[in-house]
Amino acid sequence: MSDTDKQAEEGSGGNATEENADPNEGLDPEARLKRAEDAANDFRDQFLRTAAELENVRRRAAKDIENAHRYGVERFAREMLAVVDSLEMGRDAARSAGEGGAVAEGMDATLRLLMSVLEKFGVTPIEAAGERFDPESHEAIMTQPSAEAEPDTVVGVVQQGYRIHDRLLRPARVIVARAPDA
Repeated sequence: MSDTDKQAEEGSGGNATEENADPNEGLDPEARLKRAEDAANDFRDQFLRTAAELENVRRRAAKDIENAHRYGVERFAREMLAVVDSLEMGRDAARSAGEGGAVAEGMDATLRLLMSVLEKFGVTPIEAAGERFDPESHEAIMTQPSAEAEPDTVVGVVQQGYRIHDRLLRPARVIVARAPDA
């Protein structure tokens, strides 16, 4: 056998015994017990962290599913608000042109039906007239001096605002009172 073969045999034999060697070999029983307890504690800690992470993933997934059910129609509802606006403008135009009869009544009925369907999916109008201006749900498009209304109170609604459940779908576009000019 050549020197290279002997070195290879010794090298592989040395690695095999090192890999299979018991790390506790040569330690007294108390040291071995301490090492085993430390390893058990590490595994327990790792298990608890993994279990907690799994529970957090489950909670996030459940919340995501709930939000998808609650707000899944948000984009569709936002587009339907243009239809509501159009029906309201058509009804108002029909009434102001003196055609208040059947045309306006038909538009009212259609508008009521559309609003009841939207309400079934959690879409509700924002009450703005007479309320204190709230930048979270109102969009001020102008201010108007008023002696009758408190400053920062909504005195007119230009376009109705809507919520879907607790989320703002569209802010109400409003006219806000300010103190009269002196």
